Amino acid sequence: MQVLDTLAHFSSVCFLFKLGVQMDPKILKTSGLKPFVIGLSCFLCSSLSGGVLAHMIGNDFSFETHWGKQDDLKGYDSAFTGARNIIDLFSFVSFPVIAYVLTDLSMLNSNLGRLALHVSMVANLLHFVKQILSIIKTLFFNPDSAASFTKKLSVALVMVAIFIFIFYIVRPAALWMVKNTPEGKPVKESYINLIMISVLLCGLATKYCGLYIMDGAFFLGLAIPDGPPLGATIVDKLDYMITSFLMPLHMGTVGFKTKIFLLNKHHFKFIWRAGLVITASILGKIIGVFVSSLYIGVPIQDSFLLGLIMNLKGIVDISMVDIWIDAGGPKVFIVANTIMVVAMLIIVAVITPLVKYLYDPSAKYLTYKRRSVLQSKENQSDFRVLVCIHTQDDVPNIIRLLEASNPTKNTPLTVYGLHLVELIGRASPLFIVHPRHRITGSSSKPSKSERILNALMQLEDRYHNVVTVQGFTTISPYASMHNDICTMSFDKRTALIIFPFYKQDAISRRDDLDRQNISNRAIKSLLENILRNSPCSVGILIDGSNDQAQSTCFLSDTPYRVVVLFFGGPDDREALAFAMNMIHHPSIFVTLLRFYGATSLSSDAVISCDNEAINVDVERHKFLDDELVDHFRINTMHDETLIYKEVEVKDGAETIWVVRSLNDDFDLMVVGRQQITDSKIISGLNTDLDECEELGVLGDMLSSPDYDAKGSILIIHQRQDISEL
Repeated sequence: MQVLDTLAHFSSVCFLFKLGVQMDPKILKTSGLKPFVIGLSCFLCSSLSGGVLAHMIGNDFSFETHWGKQDDLKGYDSAFTGARNIIDLFSFVSFPVIAYVLTDLSMLNSNLGRLALHVSMVANLLHFVKQILSIIKTLFFNPDSAASFTKKLSVALVMVAIFIFIFYIVRPAALWMVKNTPEGKPVKESYINLIMISVLLCGLATKYCGLYIMDGAFFLGLAIPDGPPLGATIVDKLDYMITSFLMPLHMGTVGFKTKIFLLNKHHFKFIWRAGLVITASILGKIIGVFVSSLYIGVPIQDSFLLGLIMNLKGIVDISMVDIWIDAGGPKVFIVANTIMVVAMLIIVAVITPLVKYLYDPSAKYLTYKRRSVLQSKENQSDFRVLVCIHTQDDVPNIIRLLEASNPTKNTPLTVYGLHLVELIGRASPLFIVHPRHRITGSSSKPSKSERILNALMQLEDRYHNVVTVQGFTTISPYASMHNDICTMSFDKRTALIIFPFYKQDAISRRDDLDRQNISNRAIKSLLENILRNSPCSVGILIDGSNDQAQSTCFLSDTPYRVVVLFFGGPDDREALAFAMNMIHHPSIFVTLLRFYGATSLSSDAVISCDNEAINVDVERHKFLDDELVDHFRINTMHDETLIYKEVEVKDGAETIWVVRSLNDDFDLMVVGRQQITDSKIISGLNTDLDECEELGVLGDMLSSPDYDAKGSILIIHQRQDISEL
């Protein structure tokens, strides 16, 4: 059992060190006063409410009556000593725990999630300050302290030594390691070994000073730069070992040592009074956070949910109880520790699903009147596009597509470039605004985001006073990255989100290491979330392999050939509307193919929309289809670069044959994600739909290896409520 205990405590040390590495205290500099006000209120209200109630009912806990002889309690000062641990635990807010839970709930980069992170960081730091002040008071200002002068002096010297070691030795050394690690190269193993030895030394030093052994590891982690290369490498090396082996072992050890059978009728009086203190601490924290949040302008629901989130418990809190269990003591401590473990389980079981149920970060833009390319064209307003960029290889295809949209002084183009970076090696998500002078200015070592956005800025330079480009970077988990994308689209009132997509087999054929490092499953999940929550239309861009597809501008000796496949429905109309922006571009030829079935749809057909069978007004959609197609046909009368063809097909096999015959005849194919048409003419297209359902039936077929498209493919989805169909 001693070996298991040692491994359990080691897991806490590694876990806290890892989360210290992921934590960036500098984010508090830009967070304003809100987190400090709420964090202070959270810490004080919880401590005071629990402490006052414990003091009021403390006299009811007579050890002689309930816990045995007074001789058994030698060295323990008050009748309700266990309450101090209870108050300390339930007034404590752990930043690592909050960050971990928010990540699990996909809330990390929502507005509430960011505020919760900042508040928990402040409350966590206040708890550390309280611990240090308590040690100083006990050692140096307590007349009853049994510590010798030598002990006091050694503790003071060790505290100073820890501070100097972490911030004046480890921090500069870590920055030197980052500077001397070439971009894309792994960090040397010797660096990692030295850091892990330092972790153990700091843990022992803080233990000697009266703090928890894991506190030293956490403080050292704060000194390590978060993110790649050093922070990400440390997290990557520790993560699997901790989450798969050490932490489950630790949880099991604590569960084994918890004496659940002591919660019986013989200790009922103590149990319900301890429960009152726990409830007072929890309610005090909720009320303190709620009132202070309302005072500084946080919405009512977010204020309440923030109070709930601050009460969440996790591995750090379990580790504290484990230390108290190992410390032993009279029976009162054993029962108190058991109550705390059970209370934490109940809190997590209730609060976590409640927060997930009540908070929907997408609610604000789902109630918003959705914008579209067609709407932007009808209003003759500026065309606003949000382009998502995974890697530098995405930029040429995006630039060419934006240039093809034919921006003019009458219809200017505003581009918001968002570089998507997975959150690795840090706990706090970042949203970075790149001023133009920082992107285009001279720099000896520009960041990857700056290089990508600088390439996008070239479009603005070519179309002066017609195209405006603004650059941003989001660093967040893929599971919640759609929050940043959709919120930005909502705030900037964009008509279209362009999202580059590539299948795993296409990635493996490329030399781009950045693309190969991106999980295909993560990209698919991100795209699904964007399609589900987007406040505007979404364009899924799959790049091609021909010369036009690889160039950032149009080749002077070759026209840029665009083909639109039109079957019917809002997605196809949106695709045609986007293509109609190109019709006056001198280098672009646009061909519209309208497909018909042998039979017409009934007036109230049932189609599948996002895996849900719904009724649609076919006559209404056919009228809208004809109206837009007729507008395109009128333009073809006076422009030889525009071609309109009607294609009648009997079934899906004929549709496939027609589409395959176009493989070498286009540089860009524009299609709708979902079609409202005779189901017979698109049946059989979804040969691999289970793999890429988010692309739609036609898009999945066009992007398959069997089709092997030479040109780029743009699959457009117009976000609509089911009631609008």
